Amino acid sequence: MLRSRPTKQHAAPSNNGSLSSHSTRRSNGGNNYDDPRGRRKSAISTTPLIGTLIVASILFLVLLFSGSLSTSDINSSSSSSTSVEVVYNNNNNAPKVDGIHIIHDNNNQQFRNSAAMQSNNNDNKSHSFKTTITSDTTGATSPTTGATLHIIFSTDCGTYQHWQSYLFFHRAYSIRQPGYITRIASGCTEKQLQDEKAWHEEHIAKVMSDRYRIHFTPHFSGVKDETTGEVKDDYKYFNKPFGLKHYLEHDELLGLVVESSGSNQMKQPNDIIILCDPDFALLRPITDDFSNPRETLVGPRRKTHFDEMSSHIVTHGHPYAQTYGLGTQWRKFNLDEIAGATSPAKEVDQKNGGLFYPAGPPYIGTASDMYKIALAWAEFAPRVHKEYPHLLAEMYAYCIAAAHLQLPHTLIDSLMISSAGIGGEGWKFISDIPESETCSFASNPDHSIRPIPSLIHYCQRYVVDARYFWGKRKVPHGIFTCDHPLLEEPPMDLGQGVSHTEKDRMNAFMVCALTKFTNDAMMFFKDHHCEGGGNRERRELVPHVNLVRKKGG
Repeated sequence: MLRSRPTKQHAAPSNNGSLSSHSTRRSNGGNNYDDPRGRRKSAISTTPLIGTLIVASILFLVLLFSGSLSTSDINSSSSSSTSVEVVYNNNNNAPKVDGIHIIHDNNNQQFRNSAAMQSNNNDNKSHSFKTTITSDTTGATSPTTGATLHIIFSTDCGTYQHWQSYLFFHRAYSIRQPGYITRIASGCTEKQLQDEKAWHEEHIAKVMSDRYRIHFTPHFSGVKDETTGEVKDDYKYFNKPFGLKHYLEHDELLGLVVESSGSNQMKQPNDIIILCDPDFALLRPITDDFSNPRETLVGPRRKTHFDEMSSHIVTHGHPYAQTYGLGTQWRKFNLDEIAGATSPAKEVDQKNGGLFYPAGPPYIGTASDMYKIALAWAEFAPRVHKEYPHLLAEMYAYCIAAAHLQLPHTLIDSLMISSAGIGGEGWKFISDIPESETCSFASNPDHSIRPIPSLIHYCQRYVVDARYFWGKRKVPHGIFTCDHPLLEEPPMDLGQGVSHTEKDRMNAFMVCALTKFTNDAMMFFKDHHCEGGGNRERRELVPHVNLVRKKGG
């Protein structure tokens, strides 16, 4: 079905939260600050003024020809950011982390985005190229606490999580999520690594924000035979604990440095880590502050403890997470084998195990706490998988790691919604939306009008009336291309009327939101990368015939 071409997208949010067009968001290689000669002086007479102008002109020419002032300084616009132009040599002597060049300036200061830097040549000859790296960090901090935020999510290098990654970045861009946002890509071949670096730089970092980054790690998902060391199976969720550990050790902003004593220390232990899954669609910004009761839902069994807390801000020793229905099954595992005979995890009773440890993503903690968890999590996950070789092994391993480290989590219900009507999630916010506004509000959620959960975890299939559907495994992997059509959007009255249940209305919210978010990201891609705007035809996302039944069938 053909639809009229949508109008051009609104101006994109700049890194400081204001609006600016993509053509002006970055300067073309110059520093962004006002001309230093633009000062005003009181004119008592014309003669002193002329003399002052002559002297100023001479000083300006001296500075210009001495190299202290560049022409880019003269032409740049007003901004608090600075930039550095560096010449990089593509040679084997540059520092590496697992095959990825770390970029340094002449003073050996590390700059971010090194994983996205690349040469235009694909041969093996030594050559140089120029690029500009901004050191602007505007938009990287929590608006209420000032802490630097790092939102990260773990993927492999396949096409299935490629499109999810683009949608994650675009949703972060659309809602103006503060912080550095990093995709951790594990197990890429050399060709996949180079392709992903190039694609990320061209389609994400250059167009959305240079705070959006990609970090590559080795392959972690192999399940090895303990005797032979041979890989006998694959458990892709190992990428999450091992990828987090690798990122926290090697990232340019957060990674470890060697102290004079020889011990390793984190560069920024007080920064905040928000560990997400790739199949998250952000509805509003996630931060480290849960002080606002309007937007924070806590389950009744945890409400008393939450209200008694002196602070609702993430700090050292006080991580937060979304409530998950994991219960305390982890207490039944062989903790002696997994965590050690003297592990504090063994001392956690049934009550506290259920109050503080059935945690799931997003996990939110200080960098130092999350690194401690990553070390234990990566150690315990293979042992849990050996005893329990199923989907949730890595999540139970996280529970054990947190208990072992005596890091009880404050569990929040309203961080996400996933399965319609399930307990422990932020569905109350959706139920409070007037029925007539369900689809329209889902398509354009505004937290300033109505409180909403932080994100959608689209890990389920969402169906209304056996026709209107959204499911991640039915989304074509090539949606972010010029030729792929848009998705047919559902009617605004989806899920309304006496023939529909409350669960139908919740599913309608999910279908309307996810269809609109996917289309918004596809149109953004086409607007910025496709000559003529690309294919704007719309088609339905059709579920498999066995997944749904017509009512009464």
